Amino acid sequence: MDLANLKTKDNESESRFELSLDGEIAFIDYKIGKSGDVYFVHTEVPKQLGGKGIGHKLVRESLEIIEQNDCLIIPLCPFVKSFLKSHISDYEHVLSERAKL
Repeated sequence: MDLANLKTKDNESESRFELSLDGEIAFIDYKIGKSGDVYFVHTEVPKQLGGKGIGHKLVRESLEIIEQNDCLIIPLCPFVKSFLKSHISDYEHVLSERAKL
């Protein structure tokens, strides 16, 4: 497993960010609000991929996609909230003013 060569993709038709590995897909479901803010609703990493840093990579790269698209997020998912609390100085600029950690 070579995580460095894997990239998170925005699957717009499914409204989720995805990271695919060994036939499994880790993902973050999102919704786009009326204001244009992106709500991170749910993160899921298959058990077979757990404990390998896939979840953190998925969140980091999803936030990079958000940043590249000049969007702001409102994290509802506890995993994403936890990640952001630990890395707030790196990602505070992508949080909507309505976001609560």
